[in-house]
Amino acid sequence: MNYREYCELIKDVGISDELRFCQAVMWLHPQVLPLGLVSTGGSDMRVIKVPEEAKNRFDIIVPVICIAREAFAGNENVTDIILPSTIRRLPEGAFAGCRNLKNITIPKTIRYIKEKTFDGCVSLENVYYEGNPEEWDEINIVHQRHEIEFGETVPGTPVRSILAERRINIPGNEALLSANIHFRCDLSGSSVNPSFQIKMGGKDITDFFLRK
Repeated sequence: MNYREYCELIKDVGISDELRFCQAVMWLHPQVLPLGLVSTGGSDMRVIKVPEEAKNRFDIIVPVICIAREAFAGNENVTDIILPSTIRRLPEGAFAGCRNLKNITIPKTIRYIKEKTFDGCVSLENVYYEGNPEEWDEINIVHQRHEIEFGETVPGTPVRSILAERRINIPGNEALLSANIHFRCDLSGSSVNPSFQIKMGGKDITDFFLRK
């Protein structure tokens, strides 16, 4: 299914009232801090649209900037997931066990997809990606680990000998790597600035809070 056909299919999708959010980071001024999606709340919707913004416990509308680990885990009803451009990364196990997930939209704001994010997504066919092929290739999709086994220090040097070196496959993202990737999909329309930042002493420390 091309992107135009897919847009027609999902154009009237609403936001489920059952989605559950919590404060994405612990910092000053919790009234204005962004939210993270932590659970689908038992929603039986087949198409789940993650909103760009939601109301927090202070009744203030703020951006939704992340998805918690295992937020969709084990959801066998969902077939389509629509992610907003406010999301930066996809954590470990976010969609694990979504065995009927067939389509997902991924904004180009996402730069990191951790190991086992798509573990068990055996039906995944299509990824609708906002960016181009070069931008997709720049996403860090964790599926391998580089290991080096060191021996004794070489006499007269600070260098240790290498006994073995290997690249180990990490299972869990095979479905994503084998899906059809549709590029340059128009996922625009965001009313929220996705470049949320937390600063300390003038330094951007947002990734320190969101890296997990």
